[in-house]
Amino acid sequence: MILVKAKYLIQNPEKCIENGAVVIEGTKILRVGTFDEIEALAGIDKVIDLGNAVILPGLVNIHAHLDLTHLHNCIKPTNNFTHWVFQLLGARIRWKEADYTASIEKGMRLCVEAGTTTVADIANTGYSFLVLKKSPLRKIVYKEIIDLNPDHANDVITKIQSELSVYESDGLLRVGLSPHAPYSVSKELYQAVVQYASRTGMPVCTHIAETPDEIEFLTHGTGNIPAFLRQLRAMPVQWQPPGLTPIQYLKGTGMLDNRPLLIHCNYITDEEISLIKSSGASVAFCPRSHRFFGHTNHPVRKLLDAGINVGLGTDSLASNDTLSILDEMKFLFLHYAISPKNLLAMATLNGAKALGLESKVGQIKEGFEADLCGIRLPDAYPKDV
Repeated sequence: MILVKAKYLIQNPEKCIENGAVVIEGTKILRVGTFDEIEALAGIDKVIDLGNAVILPGLVNIHAHLDLTHLHNCIKPTNNFTHWVFQLLGARIRWKEADYTASIEKGMRLCVEAGTTTVADIANTGYSFLVLKKSPLRKIVYKEIIDLNPDHANDVITKIQSELSVYESDGLLRVGLSPHAPYSVSKELYQAVVQYASRTGMPVCTHIAETPDEIEFLTHGTGNIPAFLRQLRAMPVQWQPPGLTPIQYLKGTGMLDNRPLLIHCNYITDEEISLIKSSGASVAFCPRSHRFFGHTNHPVRKLLDAGINVGLGTDSLASNDTLSILDEMKFLFLHYAISPKNLLAMATLNGAKALGLESKVGQIKEGFEADLCGIRLPDAYPKDV
């Protein structure tokens, strides 16, 4: 058994222990309390004293694209989303397996260095599964699914089933499904994904209500997105706008029935917030990526006030400066005036719940997995603090 101690130990957003300690046996948390209470516990083989530091539950990053890590500072900030995508496609046009692998490996390393112990990654290629399988991170790897042609839905699902059959979940890895977004996935394919996920128990996530362009595309079939899709030869001739807002559209596909993880939700109405609440879905908010694209104020306060589970993601380094959830928390504290307790919950408990891991991680609790991080505290504070 290993005992880890520090000046402070934060079990959860409601409880901080001074001179705190945690005893770990194998991969599990055996005891939590003050060092004085548990130092004499029989069987302790090693004591790790972090000193002037705080022990936290491992941070949970519920939305990342680790394969884009090497694109840091390669994509110019823009409020034109389709222009950003063109930049991204151009930057990776000559990438080979070694490029993807190195990018994912660096992303994993940056996550761990920033105190993240659980990550939800979007896999655009099979490389993410292969590389992340070897990582000590706890992870859900969502297979990204893209095809707007309704006639292709069954064939796409058959192909996905074949591809995913070689990836086995284990204690640290779970496989999920990510139909990309309403402008890149047909209603029929969304419905097929829902059926597949229901049969297999796989978690699902989707990008939704990310840009005003997406709303214009769904409601009127106009704007930048159809032009973008035609350039990629991905716009079905027979496609017609459903005349619905993004969350209304998802409800019609059955996605909301699977308690999905809804990524972004940057532009949603009060009615859509009610739909999200009644569905039990969670929301992934990526604050600094949101700023990168010049979006207007995120409705995160409304979502939290409505009792919706909101966790934090970093998105990718193609639209962010770090893969640090701590940096997201700092940004939210400064720009959204969210309380420290709520910020910690979003980075731990809420993230774990969003990924279906709330009985394993997200707090320092006896019987939970020993997913911890330590943060060094300043040696001295200014006199006026």
